[in-house]
Amino acid sequence: MRCPECGEESFPKKKLKTDGWKVSGEVEVCVLCGARWINDISGEKEIPERSASRSRLAALLGEDLPEKVELSGSADKNFCRNCRYFIVHPFKTVCALNDEEIDPMGGCKKFSARD
Repeated sequence: MRCPECGEESFPKKKLKTDGWKVSGEVEVCVLCGARWINDISGEKEIPERSASRSRLAALLGEDLPEKVELSGSADKNFCRNCRYFIVHPFKTVCALNDEEIDPMGGCKKFSARD
C-alpha cells in the first residue's frame, strides 16, 4: 500500500497516543515517515496534515514540494553492479576481467551491459 503522505510503498504500524503519562488511544502511522495513516476500515476520510519538516522546507524554498521525483534517462546504468563481468560473492565482489575486488557502485572504461 502507498503512504498518503510520503507516497512510498509502506505499511502502517500501531502507535500509542498518550496524554501526559496516560495512554489515550492507538493510531496507525507510516513505518517510513511516521505520518498518520488513513484507516479506510474505520471510515476516516480526513487527509493528514503535511509533516512539519516538509512544510518548513516548502516555506524555505518558497514553493510547493513535488510529491515524488522521477528521474529521466538511465542515470544509474554504468555501475559495476550492472556490468556483465561483475561476480557476486557473499564475502567480496569481484570483477571477472581483472580478478580484483571492486566497489559495486564504481565504474570503469571496460563496462559492458548485462544481456
